[in-house]
Parts: sequence; structure tokens; C-alpha cells
Amino acid sequence: MQSSISLLPEQSATQAGGIDALFWFLTFITVLFTALVCIAIVYFVVRYRRGAKADRSNPPLEHMTLELAWTGIPLLICLFIFGWSTVLYFKNRLVPRDALEVYVVGKQWMWKLQHPEGRWEMNKLTVPMGRPVKLTMTSEDVIHSFFIPEFRVKMDVYPGRFTELWFKPTKAGTYHLFCAEFCGTLHSGMVGEVVVLPPAEYEAWLQTGNVNKTMASRGEQLFRQHGCSGCHGQNSRVRAPYLEGIYGAQRPVQIPKAGVPLENVPARTITADIRYIHDSIVLPNEEIAAGFKPIMPSYKGRLSEEEIVQIVEYIRTLKTSNGTDNGLSHGGIQGYPNNASGGTNRTNTNRTGDVGTSDIRARTGINTPPANLR
Repeated sequence: MQSSISLLPEQSATQAGGIDALFWFLTFITVLFTALVCIAIVYFVVRYRRGAKADRSNPPLEHMTLELAWTGIPLLICLFIFGWSTVLYFKNRLVPRDALEVYVVGKQWMWKLQHPEGRWEMNKLTVPMGRPVKLTMTSEDVIHSFFIPEFRVKMDVYPGRFTELWFKPTKAGTYHLFCAEFCGTLHSGMVGEVVVLPPAEYEAWLQTGNVNKTMASRGEQLFRQHGCSGCHGQNSRVRAPYLEGIYGAQRPVQIPKAGVPLENVPARTITADIRYIHDSIVLPNEEIAAGFKPIMPSYKGRLSEEEIVQIVEYIRTLKTSNGTDNGLSHGGIQGYPNNASGGTNRTNTNRTGDVGTSDIRARTGINTPPANLR
């Protein structure tokens, strides 16, 4: 039975043991050196107090052994702590391949959580016991911080960026969820709970309650609704990058520079991860697919962060073109115009690449052209 008095919350995730061990070691070292310093101070105060019969003649001006000791010993301890904490850091940052993925959106003053299978929750996260869980998080307004004390995990959540954390629950039960970053007047009310269920109960839970379409299905609906397939689809006349197989692939991009024509900007290779796809939707002119014109309008303010992660989840499903009827072109995964990617390319004779901004606005429903085309 757990004691009613505990200095730390109970350990309920695999990370907790290692983090607590490091914490107690740091506490021990702090107490030890504090005690040594205090004992030395008391000893010298008593030994050399006024009137004490102590030999004060010929005081030593140097003591090499002592100096090496008080320099070398703390140095070795610090290097040991550095190595231990580094190993622990990377261990807790490397997400297992079989981790269950959940998307988290922070907003004053609530947590919105989406499971790819279709379940969604508010200020509550339900996960299975004994399985790694990966959280991909972003914010709609200000900086928040996702904190589960019993799991010993905490990660800041930023607007316009994505952060990740993972944990593996070891005990079934209900645990506290806090925002650990001051985020406004109702910050103290931005709380929730994490419910850990046995695997069988979790699978049953997924099929009940707030069940909607899967995130990928809702993302596909948004993809078509906002005219994305009008530019990235098979029969589009707009020469835009294909999206099949893009997620996780290496992609050449050009980052515009003031006063330098885009065609003179060298391309660099980046990974098309969730950050890249997110920024391509809200900041399309920051990183332009190499060989393409910067004609895509921004959807910032038209799509919420929640909707963007749904579109990203849909694009993640476009891994191959093997019979997938997704409204995109079939027959390859490169998606670059001739000579843009440096490899085997795919072109579509229906695409002219010379479509005006009026056609872009008609396809997307956005009446304001990009700033660089006004």
C-alpha cells in the first residue's frame, strides 16, 4: 500500500524510475557537499575563535593536494552527472516505432486531443497500459506546457510549431494533467486527467463515445473542401507538387532571399515532416518546393491547428499510389517537374504551369492573391 505521505508522485510510466534516480542522486550530492561545507565552517569557527590557543604562525600559502582534490572531485562528479543525464535525455526523446500517436492542441484554457482512429477528447487523455504513446502537440494561441507528474514527462507547446513527447504507462488508473506554463488569467484552470486502461478496455473505448471519422478521413474532406485537390490533383492545370509519398521523404526546397530572384536561390534538402507540411499550408512562401512558382495562397486564419493536423494525417496516408483513389495523380511519388529533383520525375501534360492567380483563387476559394503576386 502506498504511503499517504510521499515526497514525489507515484511512478506510473517507464521514464519515472530513471528520472527519480537522477533526482535523488542530485539531492544526495547537494546535501553531502552542503553538510561538508557547514561542518568545515563550524570547525574553523570553533578552532580559530578569538582567544583559542591555536598556532597561527607560518600559515600555508599553498597546498597542491588540497587544491587538486577540491577541483578534481567536483569535476568528476559533474562529468558523471552530465553523462548520466545525457543518456537519460536521449532515451526519453527517442520515440519507439510502435508508439500509439495522439495529436494535442492547446488553447486558452483547454486541451483538445485527437486519436487517429476517430475518438476526440477535451481535457482528458485515454491511453492503453503497457504501450508507448507519442503526443504531437501544438498551440492555437500562446505557449502552454503539457505536464503529467506521475509519468515524469513535461513538454512546452508552442503556437506555429510542433513538439513531441512520449511515455509508456505501467499502471492503470487516473492521473493529473496540468499546464505548467503561465498562459493567461485562467491558467490555473487548465487542468485535465490521463486515464490509463488495460488494453482490452482501451480497444472497447475506441469504439464508443465521441467517435467521428478517422482523422485521415476528415483531413481528406478538408483537403477537397478547401480546393487543395484543385492544384495537387491529377487533372489540375496548375503545376503544383504531387503529395503521394511526400511525408517523411527528403525534399528539395528554395528559401527566398530579399533582392535575389528565386531562380538564383540554391535548393537545400529537408525532411517533409509535420512541421514542413504545416508551414507549407500557413506559410507557403517561406520554403518553396524547388522548381515551382510561389503561387500557393496562405491558409493561415482559414484553417485551425486542429484542421491542419487532420490534413497532415491524410497526407501521411498517401504513401503509395497503388490503386488509391484519392484525387491525386497516380504513377509515381516524386512530384517534381523535370530536372527539379535530380531523379526520375513525373509530369502531367494537363498541367501548364502558367496558370494565373485568378485561376488559383477560383480553385481555392481565396480571393486575396499571395503578397508577392499582388
